[in-house]
Amino acid sequence: MRCLLFAALVSGAVIAQPAFATDYEPKLDNLIEAYIQPATGAFAETSANLPDAVRAVCANADEASVEGFRTAFSDTVRDFSHVHFLRFGPLIDNDRLSRLAFLPDPRGITQRQIRKLLASEDKDALSAATLKDKSVAVQGLTALELLAFDKDSAVRLGQADDGKDFSCGYALAISENLAAMASEIATGWQDPDGYSEVLLTAEGGNERFHTSKEALESVFNALVTGLIIARDQDVLPALGTGKDKARATRFPFSRSGNSVVYLNGELLGIQKAIASLDLKDLTPDDFTWIYDTLDFEFGNAVTLLGTLDPPLRQSFEEGDAYDKMVVLAITLKSLRDTIALELAGALELAGGFNALDGD
Repeated sequence: MRCLLFAALVSGAVIAQPAFATDYEPKLDNLIEAYIQPATGAFAETSANLPDAVRAVCANADEASVEGFRTAFSDTVRDFSHVHFLRFGPLIDNDRLSRLAFLPDPRGITQRQIRKLLASEDKDALSAATLKDKSVAVQGLTALELLAFDKDSAVRLGQADDGKDFSCGYALAISENLAAMASEIATGWQDPDGYSEVLLTAEGGNERFHTSKEALESVFNALVTGLIIARDQDVLPALGTGKDKARATRFPFSRSGNSVVYLNGELLGIQKAIASLDLKDLTPDDFTWIYDTLDFEFGNAVTLLGTLDPPLRQSFEEGDAYDKMVVLAITLKSLRDTIALELAGALELAGGFNALDGD
């Protein structure tokens, strides 16, 4: 992904001159209290249900326990999608983002490593305490998905076979590791002396941000990066170069049938984060139309996703599903440009390095 993408996009915008100096700290406080803390808290709560769901399906893989696990996994994917674009602070500390979900994985690294781990019955994979020190590819939701679901999106975890005891022990370790990381993220955002303080105390010796404007620019960078990921990593690879080259398996969480859940959650999360900033009163009157435009385009995208029939692995080649995803990709680009060009330009925000570059 290109360096300085957000900065390059903003540099092409027509910059509106604000009528007064702007303090963005209250807006950042809104974001933390109205979106980040509730969203990370919800992710911690849903992921905490996963260990019991694993225990239940491994003890007795009847219809109720299978559906209970499927629901717990889907809910965790949904709530993870609401926060994964927050690529600053607790989510990226200790490489948590990659450990929570190894995405994208076009070379199938997770599958290869899990096969080796299962073949060797590595005992370090049976405890969250030791699993967390292994490869990020074998730790998170993407690893649990490969372990727990077959190619047809059916739950295979807990089914009687020679490797059931080990796979169930490994799945439990993954789920406990996930729950622990989600709890750490939520706690980190609740801590008034944690990263919240970094965003809210830009003045007076803050080593990360010199002004509240710089802090808000970092947030905008994350929002734009989130939309880039949704389009370039989550949608376009599955579309291929044409309908005859489409690969539904490239959608995130396609194996478990949660691609639509995840894509929908990405969009809703970014939309709600923008809304929680409540920037309209700081936006020049000539540019307040942007917020209605964003709501309209986000709404169209979510409505479009709602017309798809999961799991996409089974339905993507049927009807007009492919064409709808092409429209979604176009909409994602439009949303990215509206935020990075129009809204950031109206607020006189400049970008830093693209978060995908690791800076």
